[in-house]
Amino acid sequence: MSTWSPINTVVIAGAWAAKKTGWNSAGCGNPQKRHVLVFLGMVGVAVDYLVRYSISVAIVAMVKAPHMPINATHDKEICPAAINATNGGGVDPHADGEYDWSEEMTGIILGMFFWGYFITKAAGGRIAELVGARVTMAASLGASGLLSLLCPTAANLHPLALAGLRLAMGLVQGPAFPALYSLLSRWSPPDELATMVSVAFSGMLLGNMVALGGSGLVVEWFGWRWVFWIGGLLALAWTPLWLALVRESPEEHPSITPEEKSLLAVNLDVRPRKRVPWGHVFRCWTFLAAIVAEFSGSWMAALLTTEAPTFLTNQIGLSLRSAGYVCVVGTAVSYFFAIFYGKLSDFLIQRNYLTKVNVRRLLYAVGFVIVCSSLMGVVLAKCDTVTVSAFVVVAMAGASVNVATYQLAPMDLAPNYAGTLSGLIGIGNIGSFAAPLVTSRMLVDLENGWSASFILGGVIYFVLGVLYIFVVRADIEPWNYYDDLDE
Repeated sequence: MSTWSPINTVVIAGAWAAKKTGWNSAGCGNPQKRHVLVFLGMVGVAVDYLVRYSISVAIVAMVKAPHMPINATHDKEICPAAINATNGGGVDPHADGEYDWSEEMTGIILGMFFWGYFITKAAGGRIAELVGARVTMAASLGASGLLSLLCPTAANLHPLALAGLRLAMGLVQGPAFPALYSLLSRWSPPDELATMVSVAFSGMLLGNMVALGGSGLVVEWFGWRWVFWIGGLLALAWTPLWLALVRESPEEHPSITPEEKSLLAVNLDVRPRKRVPWGHVFRCWTFLAAIVAEFSGSWMAALLTTEAPTFLTNQIGLSLRSAGYVCVVGTAVSYFFAIFYGKLSDFLIQRNYLTKVNVRRLLYAVGFVIVCSSLMGVVLAKCDTVTVSAFVVVAMAGASVNVATYQLAPMDLAPNYAGTLSGLIGIGNIGSFAAPLVTSRMLVDLENGWSASFILGGVIYFVLGVLYIFVVRADIEPWNYYDDLDE
């Protein structure tokens, strides 16, 4: 049995991040409050993604695998190992799933979360700024934890009941990330911005790592229902801890040190505004490009995270456990690279090697070249399991550059509206629910459905990435101070 553990990864990554960023405690037992926020934010984001994506593995065990001849998915490129497995080879525990759901229904269930997420994330930033970012994030994760506990019951009732529950989970999770952006805009010193954001949101990769790797073991040892129950219980355990240790701003924290409060005084003017300059926001080409980049990034995340376990098992022929390990390795590498990209970004800017905008361009260009070339590698490798797995890992690592590029746009352009802008960037999450639906349709309609889906993903990522690089800016916009201007 493998000796890998998600806990080992967390410990190693935490030590590495602390060493590289120079984050130290103010004294024995008295960590800096902004670092507590970032750590709990990272854990909260990880739990959010665990609840969100663990279904990607669980559903492989829930649904009966198709038996040959495969002509519901008539893919000519299906690998011999996958044909042997689905014809009764007995190598996978998911072959005897409880539910006889079609490819289309599976795609609907996987994608429905993102319909709800899209609806509330767009407005979630403004909600967080008006209601309070700390409370908004706690309510979001707490509610999604409760809904996760109900998923097995919904699945027993009807597949559309599960789809509806996933829609509700998306609705309640939408405001969480904009709320965290709003908090980070007030708790991040300018020279630590990219590092703090990348560490906090590296929890996405940590959550994926546990969801895609740990869920396979949970399915094998305890059954697929525990995948949903464990995620729900972790979300409910995180919520009171967050409320107890995090405050809305440095001024409100009862035990912050004078030194840290002085360090963060530069952010005193960063606060939610009552009025939003909507016209200026939607005429800002950099902001619109960030939405477009989010679309391509969320499409890619869905392809590499939501669809990867199904692709690696049903198409390539890996066992459920092996497919989980491939995804674990990919997300583990992505986790380290996300923190690395953030630290590198701050380093290049602090040393004046490049301007902020050119750092954003350079890192994004590196990322999208890695992603696009890796997707073509997946297509060309066909049934070579080692090569296909390696390219999936590299593609996931390349995509992690997002946390240090367009996802910083809200704080680059208008920190006073960071929550609102990060929520609106969520319009691009259309890609998250479109990708599973398009992929499932391709698998039914095309003879080379999986290859077509990876090629389409690469084209989308490349074209929209070039657009982002050409229009990106990183200076604070004059309308950041819109609420301070006279009518």
